[in-house]
Amino acid sequence: MFSIDWDEDSDAANAEVLWLDDDRAFHRVAFKDGAPPALVVLPSERGVARGYLQRLSREFQIRDQLDNKWALRPHSFEAESGTLAYDDQPCRPLSAYIQTRLELPDFLRVAAAASRAVNGMHVSGLIHKDIRPGNLLVGETFDDIRITGFGIASRLPRERRSTMPPKVIEGTLQYMAPEQTGRMNRSVDARSDLYALGVTLYELLTGFLPFSASDPAEWIHCHVARHPTSPRELSPDVPEAVGAILMKLMEKSAEARYQTARGLEQDLTRCLNELESGNAIEAFELGSGDASSELSIPEGLYGRRREVQKLTAVLNEMAVCNLSRLVLVSGYSGIGKTSVVNELQRALVPLRGLFATGKFDQYKRDIPYAIFAQAFQGLVLQLLGKEEDELAEWRANFLGALGSNGELMVNLIPELEAVICKQPPVPALSGPEAHTRLMSVFQSFIEVFATKARFGHARSLHTCFDAAGPQALDDNWSLSRQRGWAYSPSDPPLGPDPRRRSTDR
Repeated sequence: MFSIDWDEDSDAANAEVLWLDDDRAFHRVAFKDGAPPALVVLPSERGVARGYLQRLSREFQIRDQLDNKWALRPHSFEAESGTLAYDDQPCRPLSAYIQTRLELPDFLRVAAAASRAVNGMHVSGLIHKDIRPGNLLVGETFDDIRITGFGIASRLPRERRSTMPPKVIEGTLQYMAPEQTGRMNRSVDARSDLYALGVTLYELLTGFLPFSASDPAEWIHCHVARHPTSPRELSPDVPEAVGAILMKLMEKSAEARYQTARGLEQDLTRCLNELESGNAIEAFELGSGDASSELSIPEGLYGRRREVQKLTAVLNEMAVCNLSRLVLVSGYSGIGKTSVVNELQRALVPLRGLFATGKFDQYKRDIPYAIFAQAFQGLVLQLLGKEEDELAEWRANFLGALGSNGELMVNLIPELEAVICKQPPVPALSGPEAHTRLMSVFQSFIEVFATKARFGHARSLHTCFDAAGPQALDDNWSLSRQRGWAYSPSDPPLGPDPRRRSTDR
């Protein structure tokens, strides 16, 4: 273990900056005591501010699962100075070759070697979740590719991602698989790495990313809803088979992609062998050797296309006509109502809509408005992940809408206090007056999320309340009425009486 202080008392005799990569800097360090030089990674100032030290620590913790054949394996980590050290070896990031544009044989060698490295990683039980040019290192030859940047790698075979603000999603948005955005109602698994590898190879071959966007929300929309331009349209000399391989890697559905990195490597090696034999690369059936050793059950919805289309049609009608709609989805417990409704998250991406969900809990039946508090707690928590300047805009909008009644919403949604700070007490009122005031404030709070002035365009808010049955909704509302909080026909118009909704199912 060693520490680098970067001053005259340091053990380092010479520290050469090799390259910078977003949140980190790679150095080659020589030592005064004659110890072998080391490749050392330090977080940049931006990386320190973004908590990159935790990623370096995580990469060191999983070093026993890393193999030098396919990974850059660290041998020491100094938490105080934030240095992660590796054995010194000649390497350059793949990003250094994007602007120079490799010849097709070299590209195929790099692609096959990268596939081989990713396969080794997956066989060891790791999912990287941040495959990109900066995390693929080229050794002395194009046949030697190693992976680095394991700071968010997962040992789980599958992960379910929840909806999070684009700026705090783990990974790099430009290379991120659709399901990793949390907007696809699908799990993240090894095939997510293959999508990111496809984007990386596309950029290496053409010199361009498959998509262009100006902000994080637009990047998510690109990966979820847009289809990339074929590499052959950008570079006509790209063989049809090579272009088809890249397009298959970037399929939106994980089931339509390559299922294993080994199957991808076989197809790339076939293309390279044809080229080295002096033959043209002819089109062939892709994935003939792509067979996974693990049983993978597809996560697509089957037999629910009509229901999803109905929901999507209502959503589009709302967006075009600026209308409000109530949709009831009924069925037996466990039949898949929640999965159907969650399919709306994908349709909301191009509209930049907000999706809030709450679930009735039999153990929280005695808490009035628990499901509404849960739904909007999720939205408020998303706000806490935004940059300070954007959070300040939200704070100003909430304070303007809530006025002196902010404490009412903080009592209902405690997480809101982290956004609008501690609020002064509100005057005590009797039952009916207190209820009317709460309803008015709650309506103003909801309007902040959909206000046109805040976003420069109308933004839709979609809430999903998951009940075990009509009785669950009735019980919650009955209890609220007993405490003077429930809606009634004379209440402010936040919507029809929910008991009538359950009767109409």
